[in-house]
Amino acid sequence: MKFDLTKIKLSNNDIKRRLTLPDEMSCELAEFIGILTGDGYINYYPSNELYVIEISGNKISDKDYLENYVSILIKKLFNISPKIYYAKEQNTMYLRILSKGLFNYLTLLGFSNGRKGQIGISQVIKNNKNFTREFVKGLADTDFSLKLMNKPSKKSKYYPIIALRVKSKKLVFEVGSFLKEEGFNVNIIEDEILVDKRGYNNTISSSIILSGRKNLAKWMFEISFRNKSYFDKYKKYNESIKNEGGGI
Repeated sequence: MKFDLTKIKLSNNDIKRRLTLPDEMSCELAEFIGILTGDGYINYYPSNELYVIEISGNKISDKDYLENYVSILIKKLFNISPKIYYAKEQNTMYLRILSKGLFNYLTLLGFSNGRKGQIGISQVIKNNKNFTREFVKGLADTDFSLKLMNKPSKKSKYYPIIALRVKSKKLVFEVGSFLKEEGFNVNIIEDEILVDKRGYNNTISSSIILSGRKNLAKWMFEISFRNKSYFDKYKKYNESIKNEGGGI
């Protein structure tokens, strides 16, 4: 399905930079939207006439992924490069794009302006399993976690758990349903209250839990990670298996 781009208005700066907007969905575009769904947001600030697209991450663990993969992906998709910022006295970094055309394009594809709330997977991605898989990959590299529980067994020193915890129950159910259809053993936890020990308002979130060696082996074979911080954990886990004389 081709996107109708005729009504998308570009700024003079977009035209000067030769902003490119894909006219149909692709695996790379689906992955980018997954990344944006995980650790990104878009917003319009009328007082300054600013259209902002931003992806954040940890400036230590996510630095390689954001600088050497996500930035290149953005350039390939849209022919523009994001600016990179590092927050002072924080462990946060940002990829930031100021673009009226890209902002309008993303809203055309159904991405929420401002707070993401009960965000889900757009229909044009859900209609294609390959697109959905790439969306999940982008989401996983930014918003999933890979935990290695210190739980020694005959096969490994660690017990692996892949998890997603977000406010959007819709996103949890849509991603969870896809993973179940792909044969993963999925556990979904709904409406878990997270108590803020700092005294702020408590939050309600839902989670996807993929536990155990078989889930991790299947994940690495069928979806995998691009973020080096996850690969480092997977390498640690894999080395513990080799040391025990086992194998994936």
